Amino acid sequence: MIINEQELTSRLENFKKVSRQHRLPITPQKLAIFRTLAASCSHPSAQNIHSLVKEIFSNISLATVYKNLKGFINLGLVVEIPVPGEPARYDAKLETHGHVIDIALGQVYDFELSPGLNLSEKIMGKEIKYTQVTHYL
Repeated sequence: MIINEQELTSRLENFKKVSRQHRLPITPQKLAIFRTLAASCSHPSAQNIHSLVKEIFSNISLATVYKNLKGFINLGLVVEIPVPGEPARYDAKLETHGHVIDIALGQVYDFELSPGLNLSEKIMGKEIKYTQVTHYL
């Protein structure tokens, strides 16, 4: 599943803005990795992303994809979703939402959190970067 063009544009603009703020180069490979993830609603694994980016950059390594995903996580651009018995999945949707993981199928789905759910903004005096609510089926 692919997100709409407006949302993709917004995610890419945020990626470029954050990269510039941290004075990080935006290489064509890095942009392709982020674009591939940002355009997806399927919560792809690093291997899925690698397969798609390899169609554009045939010599890109899986290690390069992993390295960039870790960098995106550290910048707050991407969330890593652990899936028991499977490779981790990744999500570029930064709006507050939860995940449902069907362990038997290895599928990850988004779900909207209840509007009345009171999520803390700070714990132990530190600002929370993101909150992840995950249900495992």
